[in-house]
Amino acid sequence: MFASTLREELAKRQGHLVTVNTFNYGGTGVLAMVQADYITIVESAGYGIYENENIPVDSIQSVFFPA
Repeated sequence: MFASTLREELAKRQGHLVTVNTFNYGGTGVLAMVQADYITIVESAGYGIYENENIPVDSIQSVFFPA
């Protein structure tokens, strides 16, 4: 039940900056895609260097949207 609610809320915020924390990962980037099993965030490490991170929805511990 929690996973479906989380997916719905994240889908409303695609394209926004997000910080995601899991057990072994913590990162900030633009929320690019929300799928049934995972989300994709695009991290920027500077000028033109981008890294996509696919994060399983079940492993997410917290999500923060900076103002």
